Amino acid sequence: MTKIRQATFTDYFKRQGGVPEITQRHDGLWQITHRYRDDCPQVTTHISPEERGTVIIGNVEFEVSKLWQFEGGGCESKSKEVKGEGYERLRNK
Repeated sequence: MTKIRQATFTDYFKRQGGVPEITQRHDGLWQITHRYRDDCPQVTTHISPEERGTVIIGNVEFEVSKLWQFEGGGCESKSKEVKGEGYERLRNK
């Protein structure tokens, strides 16, 4: 049986190009900013990273809040369905 291991920066980099910056605003909302690509969005969420949990992909355990696939992609799709807009993109400097 393969042992499950915690994801490293390298694992996130291989999967999506990097790890987002996660901060909490003074009003309590969490901001997840994906700055590892030129078209990276900022996602604002009411759910703390700890509450998002983890997901096992292969034999690696990733934090859901750090994966665009789970944290931002699905939310952005729903946003586009409701408002017809996606998240604002932040350009790397």
